[in-house]
Amino acid sequence: MSTTTIAPTLNSRLASACNCAYGVSDTTGKYTPPAIYDAAVNWSATPKPFAAATSPGQKLINAALVGVNQDGIIVAFRGTLPPSWTPGSLEDWWQDIVDSEPISAPPLPGKVHSGFWHGLQSIYSGVLGEVQSLQRSHPGAAIYVTGHSKGGPLASLGAAQLYLQSNIQAAGVVTFASPHPGDHDFVNQYPAVLQPVTAFENYLDIVPFLPPTDAFFQDFEPIANTWLGKEFCKYFPYICNALSNASKWNYASLGQLNYVTSSGKVVGSDNPLAAPDYRLVQILLTLFGLNSDAAETFAELASQAATSISHSGLSTIGAAHCIACKADTPTDFCAGGYMTGAGGDPICPTGS
Repeated sequence: MSTTTIAPTLNSRLASACNCAYGVSDTTGKYTPPAIYDAAVNWSATPKPFAAATSPGQKLINAALVGVNQDGIIVAFRGTLPPSWTPGSLEDWWQDIVDSEPISAPPLPGKVHSGFWHGLQSIYSGVLGEVQSLQRSHPGAAIYVTGHSKGGPLASLGAAQLYLQSNIQAAGVVTFASPHPGDHDFVNQYPAVLQPVTAFENYLDIVPFLPPTDAFFQDFEPIANTWLGKEFCKYFPYICNALSNASKWNYASLGQLNYVTSSGKVVGSDNPLAAPDYRLVQILLTLFGLNSDAAETFAELASQAATSISHSGLSTIGAAHCIACKADTPTDFCAGGYMTGAGGDPICPTGS
């Protein structure tokens, strides 16, 4: 049993709403309330689901929930997760994120990730209509837009479209484990002063580094021809090929970073533990089954004795991306960092 039912903070209620979004079926589009999380959001009525396929014949891979709780109107975009934590499954999933050239999408500034943009458009009209309906029935209610994994960039893009196209201003955009939604121009011209973006990123989660930024390439280039780079590309050849294209696309990070450390403490971008190069070294150490204190820089890492990617390392990195409560069973493995960072541990089962 958990110690409380309703999540105690705004961010934890938004994290719970993201978990609820995974309750939207990718075959029927219907919403099945997930245990713990539906009650944790404290919806005033059952939220309305929206789901669509990007292309005919696909599953309903794009989805969102729109509902109301004590905080206001909540728009929660569903993410996607790989079917298993194996190199092949992860490569297909990561490639979908990485290998997408940014496109112009007026009225949004700059260029945005084409896959995320087209995914958003498949459900946008329904989401917009429900938000407008709830505004009429709840005048003055604040609007919060959130999403986990792929749902993160859909939240950022969706909030921008709501504001720039329909003059609907969000009180805040909160993302968890979000890939990069657009290029430098998009980020620099994003209306963040009016609708601030908070980006939660967890220890050992690689997804917030994708598609890669200029800084990522600067870090990766020196190790590309070492055993480390070669071994990575041996397991993920299509990713390495996609990286060569992505180096010209100028993706950038959006929002104020709330980085969840290995101890569950939330720190900002000025903390050394949140430095991208340090975080990437920790991810690679884990991926190759090395001790977390074996290296602090890419040069130190590349000087280690050559080894192979470990299945347990893949599972650990996968668990770091999970937004649910902490769990460690053969069928349910979640690090729980995002829920901890958002302040949601009180809703989680005791002993998790």
